[in-house]
Amino acid sequence: MNVEDVKRYIRLFHERELPEIKERELKVSFLPGKALAVIGPRRSGKTYLLYSLVDEKRESFVYLNFENPLLYGISGKDFPSIVDAYFDLYPEMVNGKPTFLLDEVQNVPNWEIGVRYLLDEGFNVALTGSSSKLLSKEIATQLRGRALSYTLLPLSFREFLRFKGVDFERVDLYGRRVHLIKKLLSEYLEYGGFPEVALFDDKVRILEEYLSVMITRDVAERNGVRNLALLEAVVKVLLSSYSKYSSYSSIYRFLKSEFNTSKTTVLEYLKAFEDAFFVSFLPKYGRSEKESQRAPRKVYLIDTGLALFTKKDAARDMENAVFLELLRRKNYQNPLMTLHYYGGSGEGEVDFVVSERGRVTELIQVTKSLEDAGEREISPLLKAARKLRCRNLVVVTWDEDETIEKNGFRVKVKPLWKFLLGI
Repeated sequence: MNVEDVKRYIRLFHERELPEIKERELKVSFLPGKALAVIGPRRSGKTYLLYSLVDEKRESFVYLNFENPLLYGISGKDFPSIVDAYFDLYPEMVNGKPTFLLDEVQNVPNWEIGVRYLLDEGFNVALTGSSSKLLSKEIATQLRGRALSYTLLPLSFREFLRFKGVDFERVDLYGRRVHLIKKLLSEYLEYGGFPEVALFDDKVRILEEYLSVMITRDVAERNGVRNLALLEAVVKVLLSSYSKYSSYSSIYRFLKSEFNTSKTTVLEYLKAFEDAFFVSFLPKYGRSEKESQRAPRKVYLIDTGLALFTKKDAARDMENAVFLELLRRKNYQNPLMTLHYYGGSGEGEVDFVVSERGRVTELIQVTKSLEDAGEREISPLLKAARKLRCRNLVVVTWDEDETIEKNGFRVKVKPLWKFLLGI
């Protein structure tokens, strides 16, 4: 480690102006003795979330991006020297408690040793890492209960509108304002919510690069995958299956006909894509965990923009967007919340079952319109409501906004833009 390079980097951070920080909905906070770890898909804004922690006392924050060449060669055992370098620059802070912001910390060999040292010294520590090398399970293993993990997802529709400079207030949501919001919703469903995609042109090229990096770095390199043809085939299957039912066995049977592979290998690939925040698999609501695990799962992409690289479908985009909104509510607001789909022989299907501590709190259907599918969507919802003892029933459509009373139940029909805005 070159101490002078470290000092130079620390000084440069304190002297340069930070980029404009746009507020995100994920709120993080420090706890004494625990590192704050932000994980999630790449390019979702983790670095900017670190920047947002910096207040007017800039010198009390030590930001270190371990992808910068000035910090090349640092290992976990060098962290005491980094602390000394900081206090050499700011001797007046020697009795203070600086906050260390460690970006892309997975590039530091034995980084966990250094983080534990900083925590033992009583400093606040926040860290991020590429999803290819730093996952919640690895944080739990390496820091042994000394970290709080937060998952940052691509922009919600509310954040997307703010990034576009559109203010939305409930009293102002009528006429031209609604038309503008619906136009932007179409863009949001088409290209997704990655911050760079929302802010810049050439959206398809940006998304194409994200997809390539997810496949090559977050899955192939991380897991030592050699059969790249099989990997590409798994990607195509997952993309084509978004907002649809699928099972590990059916995917394996499909691939087995073309590739000389085992079911274990296919399962490992699917788990790798889930770990890399490429997809999420939604389980079925069952009477037992065994029943839930054995049933097919629904596949959802981490961002609807990725569906550009398969056969894109507006109704499936809507359902995927609703899933991501529910996932944000779980990760940002209520970790006790659980998500399933509901389906059974002769009972029809319900897209989303929201539960908390074993009690079903909300049932949600998603359909483009009730005009031609009203009975097909409402009937399974009412059957599930009776069986699961839930009266909070919602149908999300593109444009309809009404309340339907039927068989003693009240069903709220909401346009997608209202559901995503939480109104």
